[in-house]
Amino acid sequence: MKTAIKTLILVFLSIVILVACETGEHEVFDLDMTLQNEKTDLEGVTIKYMRRTGDQSFSADDEQVLGYAVNTVLADLAVQRIKNVQDDLNCILDISYYSDGSVGTDFRMSIAAGMYFCDIFTGVSDTFRNSMKAGALVGLSELGDYIDYRNESKWGNRNVLEILYWNDDVFGLIPAAWPTSSVSYRGLTVVNEDLITALNAEDPRDLFESGKWTWETFRECLEKYYVEEGGEVKHYALSSSGSDLGANYLLSNGFRVAKKGPDGNYHSGITEPSALDAMNEANYVFNGALSFTVDKRGGNTTPVEALIAGKTVLGVMHYVEYVTSNIAKTMTNFGLLPWPSGPNVEPGYMATHYTNLENVIVIPQTSPNLEATALTLDALYEPFEEYPDINAVKDLLYHTYFFDRRDADIYFGMFLNTQFTALGAPTNVALGEWVVSRQAPSEFIESNITSLEEYIEEEVAPSKKAIDFIWGSEQQN
Repeated sequence: MKTAIKTLILVFLSIVILVACETGEHEVFDLDMTLQNEKTDLEGVTIKYMRRTGDQSFSADDEQVLGYAVNTVLADLAVQRIKNVQDDLNCILDISYYSDGSVGTDFRMSIAAGMYFCDIFTGVSDTFRNSMKAGALVGLSELGDYIDYRNESKWGNRNVLEILYWNDDVFGLIPAAWPTSSVSYRGLTVVNEDLITALNAEDPRDLFESGKWTWETFRECLEKYYVEEGGEVKHYALSSSGSDLGANYLLSNGFRVAKKGPDGNYHSGITEPSALDAMNEANYVFNGALSFTVDKRGGNTTPVEALIAGKTVLGVMHYVEYVTSNIAKTMTNFGLLPWPSGPNVEPGYMATHYTNLENVIVIPQTSPNLEATALTLDALYEPFEEYPDINAVKDLLYHTYFFDRRDADIYFGMFLNTQFTALGAPTNVALGEWVVSRQAPSEFIESNITSLEEYIEEEVAPSKKAIDFIWGSEQQN
């Protein structure tokens, strides 16, 4: 009975979305934006901005300003920026904060029905996919005269924003130039440097810098880092879930979720020989001869807790946000690393993945003042003068969170090389579930390739093609 009711609700919502998008017309109030002293005058218009709180790096109960805890330097800068935007553009920024719950659902249902909810909405990226596909969000090319969505240093690299591309447009942005505001990915490795010192072992960050942080040397490190005394494990070499470890091995050998073939269509990268090599290596570590060195308890926070307690030398972060919210606030000495590189890539290669982005900014079609909204948003998220570029932001993070400038380089370097791994079961299975399935890699590929290719055609290819459409020959491989 419950299943039937859910089905009826989904059908109803689908009809509402289609009707709103095909027949509904939102009321638009075109502003007569005048120039006073060569400045844009928005004539006192109110822009309603709803921003999410409560991601892995921020408690929903904490008082904040645009993602920064109050009484901090960055929060003070955000407060001043809000004031400057209101004064310079002659507008009112009505900013409200919400935690996860019914607000995201209310937003989606309202705009699907053609109703006004707000002018700017910030949330987790997967909440916008259906609204984007249904045409309920503004494609940023529509507002290209007011907001430069192709400015990747300000609004996010195209590979980072892939989840927000669809068919021939991009439907959301992230405040990429604002420190700590938008970095979100999975698979970063954290090192307990105190345990490295106690073991009198070479710092793996030095191995990385010298081009020796590879699968081969990683095997040696796992054996060195594992310590057992009196039949009891003093500390493991590595703490990671099977899925995170599997994804890291694939990505560290050049794996692409979807690759464009000679036919112009996108196909799964799981059939590449390099992917098979990665799967075999992951199985050797997680299920084979080195499995005793790995804490496999799973869970999002297990590696975090094991690192803090000194129960593991290396821990793979399920979410990178745990580094700034937990690790940096608790550990006295730690370091950051990409996964060791495989034989199919150059030493020092960095790659990671995400299924969701935090703090994605979208503009609903039901906003009555689209041009004013775009102008306000563009002005609000200009880089802070104190932190004008990524190097300045890295310096800030080094002094705030990290013990070594190299950690800031890796923290951002991995993010800039991230790829969207999609949200559906087929791609999640392809990334890492095979590690715990105990299937032979070739058997796994054969039993999953059909559903995986179908999913890529339906959910991944349209995003890839949108990037191709917008960037053309500039598209990244």
